Amino acid sequence: MTSSTTDHRAGAPDGPEPLAPLRALVLTPTGTLGGSETWLLDLLRTSRARLRPEVWMLEDGPLRAALESDGVPVTVLPTGPRARDLALRNLDLGRRLRDSDAEVLLANGVKAAAAVVPAARAVGVPVVWAKHDFSWDRELAPRLGRMSDAVLATSASVAAATRRDDATIVPPPRPPAPASRAEAAAYWAEHGVASGDGPVLGVLGRLVGYKSVDTAIEALADDAARAWRLVVVGPDDPTEPGERARLEALAHRLCVADRVQLTGPVPDAGRHLAAFDAVAVLTRGDGERFGREGYSLVALEALGAGVPLVGATGNPEVERMARAAGRVVPASDPRAVARALADLEDPQAREACGRAGRAVLADHPDATACAERVVQVLAHVARRPGAGLAGPPMSVLTCFRNEAGHVDEVVGAVVAQLGPDDEYLLLDDCSTDSTGAELAAWPARDDRIRLLEGPGVNLSVARNTGFAQARHPRVACTDAGCAPGPQWLTGLRAAFAEPDPVDLVVGVYDVDGGDPVRDAARVALFPSIEEARRPGALTRLAGRVSGRSFSARRLDGRSMACSVPAWEAAGGFDARLRSSEDAVFGDAVLATGARSALALDARVTWAQTGDLADMARMYAKYGEWGGRAGSWQLVSRDLVRASAYAVGPLLLATGGTRTRAVVLAGAAGYLALPALRARDVDVVPGTWVRVPVVIALKDVAKATGCLRGLLGRTAGDAGG
Repeated sequence: MTSSTTDHRAGAPDGPEPLAPLRALVLTPTGTLGGSETWLLDLLRTSRARLRPEVWMLEDGPLRAALESDGVPVTVLPTGPRARDLALRNLDLGRRLRDSDAEVLLANGVKAAAAVVPAARAVGVPVVWAKHDFSWDRELAPRLGRMSDAVLATSASVAAATRRDDATIVPPPRPPAPASRAEAAAYWAEHGVASGDGPVLGVLGRLVGYKSVDTAIEALADDAARAWRLVVVGPDDPTEPGERARLEALAHRLCVADRVQLTGPVPDAGRHLAAFDAVAVLTRGDGERFGREGYSLVALEALGAGVPLVGATGNPEVERMARAAGRVVPASDPRAVARALADLEDPQAREACGRAGRAVLADHPDATACAERVVQVLAHVARRPGAGLAGPPMSVLTCFRNEAGHVDEVVGAVVAQLGPDDEYLLLDDCSTDSTGAELAAWPARDDRIRLLEGPGVNLSVARNTGFAQARHPRVACTDAGCAPGPQWLTGLRAAFAEPDPVDLVVGVYDVDGGDPVRDAARVALFPSIEEARRPGALTRLAGRVSGRSFSARRLDGRSMACSVPAWEAAGGFDARLRSSEDAVFGDAVLATGARSALALDARVTWAQTGDLADMARMYAKYGEWGGRAGSWQLVSRDLVRASAYAVGPLLLATGGTRTRAVVLAGAAGYLALPALRARDVDVVPGTWVRVPVVIALKDVAKATGCLRGLLGRTAGDAGG
């Protein structure tokens, strides 16, 4: 290090700045403080650094006050329970979503999903459905699962009805430390529950029929449970306003009213279960639409308090916990509940269950771990992996070959984004102009920069050289012809800070314009970053047909980052290829089982050519080397387009009226998205008339090059 070298570690901040938090909109159906609402509160409280949330509620209630006390903006949109109410609300939500700045939508429960998923899909706001239970599994779950961008579920059994094999399982978090038995007893006494004689069974939940409070009352009438008292904690439910009266009448009829107490809602009840001698979760199925516990928070709280759990069959997670730390009973079987309570009269049996429950809970994820899983899914769907996080140190690689006059602009933009422990590899790939001299000046300015000599073969070999010499296990790349945006490196590195990081991060690029040819290419030939944020139906269709869309499964070397182990597992960049090496490398990485993510924050601007002849040569080169590589993704699209250009004119010349109409409609559809972009994007005059020209030029040039590459591949000429 020379004396003029700047040591950027001395006095530097602890690390790079975090990526901006995610703007998340939550739709939740009720205002009560039940299990799914408690889950939501835990999520938002634990994820303050990563989320900027806003909540829309379809019903008012105590949840609103809890959210507002946490500083979360809330809007109440009263919505009835009927299908017509949900349909009307869906239309209203579509308008509201279009005007919002939300980057992702979380639908909390099946009613929320039914009310908003179709609207979100139409508007293009990425949507995640949090599925907590088995409600409406046959009628709605498969459809909502298919329409959602991702599904979160409390258990594998809850996720099954969505038919999504990629659903993310996130159980409710491990509850906070419970109060001691003495503290809990004093707490319940303050809320009108006296200690009394005999063991006490607790049942917590809303007063609805499928919670099976009546089964617990009937069990008390059995001789086996004569010693037990029952405390029922929970609010009335507006859908069953007569349930409290029904339960009280049942207790009087069975002559157990003196041993049954319905307290109504009690705040923080779950933390004070240690005063009870057993807790029952007896939920039964209510036809095919409601009932069954997805993952009972009360059961978790019972295990944490060391209290035996009596769990009814038909509730998979409750059964699992009760089998380990209590008793499993058939649903709606008072006699079985009474026998379980008789077993649990023995203090030693209760102590054994308590020890087992605490052991089960010891391995259960806490609120932080659960929230991290949820936010990672939200950020991935929003195409902003690592939102709110600061990533690890990175190696950054840029390969140069005859880029005289452009070096300082690119290198300066990257250096401004380096963290104190990053390194920047500048590889001169045998330039014949002054590029080498311009690069050589940079290590003297910044000790994080290393100059490498390339072999002068092709970009694949140059990148492999850089990856092999990287000091960090993750390498970010951009091309010499790109201008990195101010958040480019932050957007790539943050993805690796997720609790379960991907192996490959696909960045995005914009293209410059300013004249009719380049503006026409900008709107017609390249994907749009803004459309990727909110991909509507037309954008998704055009992306599938034309390839004009950003995707986590389509790597572009202009902006990318990859872990070194994934690079090694994929065999590096294909040294035989002189073009399309990035797309082929991405396919190779994913073929190893590695995972990828699209990062819209990792943005660069690429300086495209404005000369039609140069453009044709460029696309012919892309097509040729895609053909030589034998990439089905690249080849199939080029051949389909070639067939369309060959067959379309023939059909127009020889086909009937209907055939011609179909061909013209197909051509119009192919031009629809570029036409809309040219209307909405600020372009110079004369752009629109050149849009069909550049589209045809690109398609024909790529198809011609692809056929040439396939012939070369067949002849055994791999290039080199």
